[in-house]
Amino acid sequence: MAGKKRRGVEDVRRYTRSPSGPQSFHEELDDDTIISSASFFFVSLVVFLAIVFSSIYFGTQSIEENLEARSHAALAAAGFDAVAVDARGATLYLSGSLVNDQRERDAFAAVASLVGVRGVEGKLWPVFSGVLEEVAIVGGAIEIEWKGDTATVRGNVASEDRRDFVRDALIVTFSTLDMTGLSVLEGLTEEPGWLGATLGLIIRIHPLLPEGRAIVSPDGKLLVVTGEVEDKALRNELNEEITKTADELGFAVNPAIRALEVGPTQEEIEDLQVSLNELIDGRVVEFASRSFELTVRGTELLDDILEALRSAPEVRAKIAGHTDSRGSAAANVILSEQRANAVLSYLIANGESADRFDVVGYGESRPVDSNDTAEGRARNRRIEFTALEG
Repeated sequence: MAGKKRRGVEDVRRYTRSPSGPQSFHEELDDDTIISSASFFFVSLVVFLAIVFSSIYFGTQSIEENLEARSHAALAAAGFDAVAVDARGATLYLSGSLVNDQRERDAFAAVASLVGVRGVEGKLWPVFSGVLEEVAIVGGAIEIEWKGDTATVRGNVASEDRRDFVRDALIVTFSTLDMTGLSVLEGLTEEPGWLGATLGLIIRIHPLLPEGRAIVSPDGKLLVVTGEVEDKALRNELNEEITKTADELGFAVNPAIRALEVGPTQEEIEDLQVSLNELIDGRVVEFASRSFELTVRGTELLDDILEALRSAPEVRAKIAGHTDSRGSAAANVILSEQRANAVLSYLIANGESADRFDVVGYGESRPVDSNDTAEGRARNRRIEFTALEG
């Protein structure tokens, strides 16, 4: 019996030493066993966190994708086809373009009221969506100034060939030719005929006008020729030649050739005054309200006045500005001066010389009608022209 009992105890001891037995049966744990347990715990924690993160991430991503899809649908329904949406949580970030008359705030409003949207941010940029028109490049005026056998040319031409054309045309008449101020403007649209006609005019009148200046503007369709000669008959002959050339081109013209040291006759002064009075009678040089900006009607009247002034180029003139009584007296003086100077600027821009005019502003001090009625005030707001002696 004793032998069987000892054998049974040893069998138990043998089996309990097996590594697969419970730890409580081991007498001692080694280091490898401790490390294996810690690794198992760490790996388990990482797997758990990964599962939690994936659930949150993919759940949030699904919500954001849903918001973006609904936002795109709302924007498309409102006509915003060029706007992109990026959902970050409950906030939408818009980017893209606005076309025609679309407004950024309307795009924001189209998605701000969607369920789940907490805020809308971003920036949308307007873009041109119409049909682009070809823009014609037009150069500035060409200016040719001469004295004796020397001429200077300034301005723009379309090509080197056109520049050579100018040189070849003028070098026969002018032995000294300065063309450093005449440059080639790439893309410039040339109107055929006007440049050659102007050069031909200068060559024809040069023997009669040894010193002069010609300005031709293809953009403004204007030809201006200035100079001085000894008598009125020659002046008239030259001015007629200049006018004829401009008429053939369809250009406006200012034939500003003057008779040297010959003042206007009393008859010329009186005739000019009659013409100016007739033009202004019942009409006004119109400006924008409380402004010195000329209106279209104002410039139309000034164009008629220019014709009268050009009929008597030796006669000087006074430009007087007047206002009604509204506003302070000091302010009205300033406004009347500004309006008179605006008229002067328009005349100069159309070829007249600043030296020909005196400018004054009288404010409200010289009314021609009552300021108590709208009609009277309208008559008092005026520009007057006076032909001057001397």
